[in-house]
This record gives sequence, C-alpha cells and structure tokens, in this order.
Amino acid sequence: MNKVQRLIYFTIIISLIIISASDSNNFTADSCVSTYERDVLILINKYRASYGLKQLSFSTRLNRLAKQHSQYMQRKSNLSHDLFSSRFQQAKCFTCVENVGWNYSTPKAQFNGWRNSPGHNRNMLNRSINVAGISKVGPYVTFFACKCR
Repeated sequence: MNKVQRLIYFTIIISLIIISASDSNNFTADSCVSTYERDVLILINKYRASYGLKQLSFSTRLNRLAKQHSQYMQRKSNLSHDLFSSRFQQAKCFTCVENVGWNYSTPKAQFNGWRNSPGHNRNMLNRSINVAGISKVGPYVTFFACKCR
C-alpha cells in the first residue's frame, strides 16, 4: 500500500469509529431497551412515515433521560411532566417534546392513546424532532424526543 492508500484507509477507519460512537444510533443489541419500548418507537416511526416525516433515531442520552423520568413517576405514583425543563437542558438539544403514559399493557395501546390525544399526537408528528428515547418503568412510560444536531 502506498502513502495515499494508507491515508484513505486510515480516514475510512476513523470515520467508521466516529459514526459507531454517535449518540443517535438505531437500536443495537446492547441499547438496553425492552421490546415494549422498541415497539412503541417502531409504531411512532411508521406513523410519522405515513405523514411523510423522517423517522426518529434512537438516542441513548434521551433514553436515559426518559428512564429517569419514568422512574421518578413510579416513585411518586403520579403521571407528570415534572422537571421537563431540566430534561430539556440535559438533552443539550434545540427543541424537545415529551409524552407520558400510564398503565397501557401493550405498545399498540400506548401508541393509540397518544395518537387519539391532540397534544400527544402533535408531539409524535413534530417535524422538528429527529431523535428519541422511550422508557417504561412499571406502568409508567416516557417518550422524550428532540431536535439535536
């Protein structure tokens, strides 16, 4: 290999490492999300596609924030948007939306509950958002999505 070929090869390898380390990867085997959470995001992305909107990428950072909020709601035994501004600041993104849910036994039921609520539906169809995290802790679910990058 000559110098130019080695430089190109090195550049490609570094690019692949950077891409794989990105926070907004799609689901991977180690992304620590349940089937319920994964299926809710799949339903939301299919719904967005039916309106000609881009799919949301999974974000480990937003998923962590969603999980913290679902744990908070479970501890308080109360469905809420408490501390949303704190999650927004921690997300370090431009625009964020949030849907919370309680006691939906299936991903489809949770999705339908949000779709049938004007405010929650508007959040799922927000044109600005491009990444999301979803967490279910006990009966509490948080969908936290933002425009990042």
